[in-house]
Amino acid sequence: MDVARLKQSWSLVAAHGDQVPLYFYSTLFLSHPETRQMFPTNMAGQRDRLVSALAHIVTNVDQVDRLVGFLKDLGADHRKFAVRPEHYPAVGEALVATLQHFLGDQWTEELAQDWTAAYGLVSQVMIEAAQAAEAVAPPWWVAEVVAHER
Repeated sequence: MDVARLKQSWSLVAAHGDQVPLYFYSTLFLSHPETRQMFPTNMAGQRDRLVSALAHIVTNVDQVDRLVGFLKDLGADHRKFAVRPEHYPAVGEALVATLQHFLGDQWTEELAQDWTAAYGLVSQVMIEAAQAAEAVAPPWWVAEVVAHER
């Protein structure tokens, strides 16, 4: 996996701004409609979170200790949205399709291998973190708020 190639390709894709998450989620929901129910009706905030998370991951791809902690937290947090290990391949497919779309002629077999390997590692860490968190606590707590203080 070529870290410089990942970072350089992401900077080219990220330059397309809001079109990137729009394309990504359109691809995900069209190819895997069962995933739509996991997301809010208004996707504006979610689109920002996707780009921020991807930027953080790519920026820190060569700082494993820093990145692994972030990914573990992300994996554990995704449990509250009912994300299961079987959902990760759909997201990976949508990510690769999005990258390929925005890179156009600059998309190569080497980039496809780099991004597939990188996503495989990311999803593995997130899945393992979610499974470890599952053994300790539920994804959410059912509770009744009895007071609120400012």
